[in-house]
Amino acid sequence: MFHKLLSMLLLCAATSAAAQSIYSWKDASGRVHYSDTPPAEGNKTRTIRQAPLAPTAPAAQSAPGLPRPIVGETYAEKEQAFRKRRAEAAEAEEKARKDQIENERKQKECADLRRYLAGVSNGQRMGRYNDAGEVIMMSDEERAAEADHTRATLEKNCN
Repeated sequence: MFHKLLSMLLLCAATSAAAQSIYSWKDASGRVHYSDTPPAEGNKTRTIRQAPLAPTAPAAQSAPGLPRPIVGETYAEKEQAFRKRRAEAAEAEEKARKDQIENERKQKECADLRRYLAGVSNGQRMGRYNDAGEVIMMSDEERAAEADHTRATLEKNCN
């Protein structure tokens, strides 16, 4: 286990060292200096080893008229896209559930209105409760007005 860890550590150190540039310059007294950071302004600097640039695409893939290669998404981008799709699906499911509940409520309300209209239009005696809790019987004109009002409500809300 220790040997694997040590070899991985050396591999990481070697790749990071290979990725750096090395600079060489002479100071005012003529001494040569080497460093991985460029010197202060005014000194003539020579780059001994340049840090590698990003790899270039092969000529066949970068030629005009050919399709560009598909660049893979990173894990974080895939995770973010997955979370976004999952949130959108949950939101759509919640909206569908609310729409279904609202539709069921509306159907029940329309059925109740149709039953009430049938009762009011039937010609049987109907009563209402007043503020004191007493039953007051509706006249024929009041029942006709109530039937008209119920029909208008049904036409408006229950296609």
